[in-house]
Amino acid sequence: MGLFNRGAAPKAADKAAINSIIGQGLNIVGDLSFSGKLKLDGTIKGNVEGEYLVIGKTGAVTGDVNIDTCICQGKVYGNIKSKDLTVVKGCRIEGNVETVNLAVESGASLIGEVKVDDKDLRLIETGSAASEPQPQKNVSNG
Repeated sequence: MGLFNRGAAPKAADKAAINSIIGQGLNIVGDLSFSGKLKLDGTIKGNVEGEYLVIGKTGAVTGDVNIDTCICQGKVYGNIKSKDLTVVKGCRIEGNVETVNLAVESGASLIGEVKVDDKDLRLIETGSAASEPQPQKNVSNG
């Protein structure tokens, strides 16, 4: 997994219980604004604004997303503005992304422009990519 961030520790909100669920098979047409932590397994056709959004594998948003923290396993067809964004394997985002902390797993699909607002941005190799052997240099005498 490639990880772009400042090395910040997980927040207390990451461990907080989910207080709202939009289940699979539930379709919402219109904008949604919420506080707390929301798990989305259904679909929303409209803009989403809130604190902490977990888009499950069956979840989908067609519209813009403005969230403090977002973990995306499903699909987003629109722009995302989030302080912390995690894009998980199998996720598909078609739109522009603006964030401070971005984590993207191998196997995720992100189609659009990415803007990371962080002057201390660095890539941290994790998983198997970091342990791959490096090519050897040929040395010749003469």
